[in-house]
Amino acid sequence: MKPFKLLVASPSFASCSEGLLDEMEQAGIEITHLRQKQKLHEADFVGIIQDYDGLIVGADIVSRTVMEHAPRLKIISKHGIGLDNIDLQAAEELGIKVCYAAGSNTVAVAELACAMIMTLARGLVKTTREVASGKWNRSRGVELMGASLGVLGTGAIGREVIKRMAAFGMRIQAFDPYPNTAFVHKYGGCYVEFDKLLQQSDFITLHLPLTAETCKMIAAEQLSQMKPGAFLVNAARGGIVDEAALYQALLSGRLAGAGIDTFEDEPPTGNPLLTLDNVVLSPHLGGYTKEAIDKMSRGAAANILSCLQECRKVEP
Repeated sequence: MKPFKLLVASPSFASCSEGLLDEMEQAGIEITHLRQKQKLHEADFVGIIQDYDGLIVGADIVSRTVMEHAPRLKIISKHGIGLDNIDLQAAEELGIKVCYAAGSNTVAVAELACAMIMTLARGLVKTTREVASGKWNRSRGVELMGASLGVLGTGAIGREVIKRMAAFGMRIQAFDPYPNTAFVHKYGGCYVEFDKLLQQSDFITLHLPLTAETCKMIAAEQLSQMKPGAFLVNAARGGIVDEAALYQALLSGRLAGAGIDTFEDEPPTGNPLLTLDNVVLSPHLGGYTKEAIDKMSRGAAANILSCLQECRKVEP
């Protein structure tokens, strides 16, 4: 019985419990860890991927070219949930299974989005810097009680945000092509048209996948429709927001602030958004908690083990 060779590109997968790695090795999986700190791109995979049956990735870019250089590759298992970094059409055409760790980072991302909403409401990034530099400017914040929260996307993460922010007394309105009306009504909210959500929300939080339909969904036109003084939070995917347009909206004061966990290019070196003091910034760590990483690792490993079992059934 030949070994199943697995390449692990996600550095945080290695932080999972030794018991999980032992289980995989005992099942006949040979694991190779790439110890990089930044996400890998096409050129990083070409030349090393050809000998592997399985691949575990985080935000790493897995293109058609990568797959074409991997004749043995049977499965790509995402250490997380978003699949926009993987060429799904190429995988389907080449017969490569693509899986993700369903539900693994739902709570973690939702909690970060909520933290950003609260931080923006009181301007805590700016006040922290000011107090640390010796200034004592008691700038006014806004209360969440009675404020309108627009939730774009009511999948698992969006629903967790609704649960938490409804408890703060926020008025919930949502937009989703596939509404979950009973759930939103349970928390005193309602679904509205996209334009209405933009126009009526004091805070807007994004919880959508990055697709052809959602790419630049929040651009200059949409930002101009938002309430003057509103806040925008993006803990979903960077490409959903036109960052140049967002910068102008924040610089002009039309938007009071933004929380950004995901950028179109990561790390966002030279991005003008980094120069503003009315933004809350984090390095794509929405799902980066001890608990979420453990769930992601177990989910990614379970997908690999399932694939291995299928392969064993058809081996001669």
